[in-house]
Amino acid sequence: MFTWICPQCGSEVPPSYSECPACVERRQQAGQPAEPPPPPPPQTPPQAPASYQQPAYQQPPVYQQPPQPQYAPPPQAVYTLQEQKKGMPTWLVALLTIAVLGGALFGVYRLVDGRNGAKPAPKAAGVKKEEAGGHPYAKHIEVVGIRLLESNSKKSLVRYTVINHSPVDLSGLELTVTLTETTSEPGAAPLAVIAAKVGAIAAYGVKDMESPLETKLKVYELPDWQFVKVAFEITAPK
Repeated sequence: MFTWICPQCGSEVPPSYSECPACVERRQQAGQPAEPPPPPPPQTPPQAPASYQQPAYQQPPVYQQPPQPQYAPPPQAVYTLQEQKKGMPTWLVALLTIAVLGGALFGVYRLVDGRNGAKPAPKAAGVKKEEAGGHPYAKHIEVVGIRLLESNSKKSLVRYTVINHSPVDLSGLELTVTLTETTSEPGAAPLAVIAAKVGAIAAYGVKDMESPLETKLKVYELPDWQFVKVAFEITAPK
């Protein structure tokens, strides 16, 4: 326990007393006024034993942030231009390609055309202006729609349509219509020759006609309509 030494009597005084109890008691017996107690001596901190060594102050560890990975841009593709080898120009290659394809298509067409038979492609039934003679109406008249049929009396007949392409009415029109096969050779006899009395046709009008077909062939022996060629001559009006 710590004590302090009285400077007057040298007694040890507990630290809980502000003045020496022995000196106070002597003054009271002698009738002397009590003196203000001296200030307590400064307390010295307890000394550590000689063998005790104060541990060295250690600084707290400093947290170090781990290094952040630096952003590196992705590697860029490197293109190198190589010297092109000289060859045929592009336009020449394209021209050769077109020529080869055209030749191949033409060969296929000839092959398919040869296998389809000897009959050529049918021509549209109509009138050639040079075959209609030199009549002034020739360029305005057209004969189309040829149909070879059999009547109820088992006789062959032909139906056709006459067209007026002029802007005026025509009257008293008569035609001589000649029917031939598109596959017939030049100079061959026609299928039939028809005397068609058309009569009047309005401007830009049409007129359906029907005439007997004078032929030695049976109806089932007659060619189909797409293999019939038509020519006509205007016989009236003069």
